[in-house]
Formats: sequence, C-alpha cells, structure tokens
Amino acid sequence: MDLTISMNTVLNFLHAMSLSTNNKQWLADHLYEEVKAERKAAATTSSGWPKIRREDMHVSPEVANLVKGFELPEDADYDQLKLEYLMKKHG
Repeated sequence: MDLTISMNTVLNFLHAMSLSTNNKQWLADHLYEEVKAERKAAATTSSGWPKIRREDMHVSPEVANLVKGFELPEDADYDQLKLEYLMKKHG
C-alpha cells in the first residue's frame, strides 16, 4: 500500500512530538547527510566520474570547427570510449 502525505503533515507530526533541541539537531544532521549523498550520486556517473552538463562546456571556436558535424551515436558507451582514448594516448 502506498501512502502519500504532505511535507506539512510530516512537519506537524514532528512538532507534535515535542522533540528536544538535541533530537531536532540529530534528525536535521541525518537528513542533511542523506541529501548530500543523494546529490553526489545524482552528480556522478555509475563509474564515479562527475557528470558534465552542456552548460558547463566551453569550447573554443577552433575546436568547434574541428568537430563540426561530428556526433556520437545515441547508444555510445562513453566509459569505453574514454578508456580507448586513454589507452591510445598513454599506451
């Protein structure tokens, strides 16, 4: 059975419990640690590399001209491509 409750209901429930300041701090710390872990997981690939967003990329006009019209296929294995590149570069 799925149960859906609003965040206000959760907050009201916590207020009704009359938690001490220490208990509130403990709860806040644990929730914050979970949020940090979830955000870190969302910001990295399965192999641990940071995800690069399109808006993070700044390409010089010279490089843009070199790769104009070149696109990788939708099903490209980027981790494998990175590995192949590094093997070629560092042998």
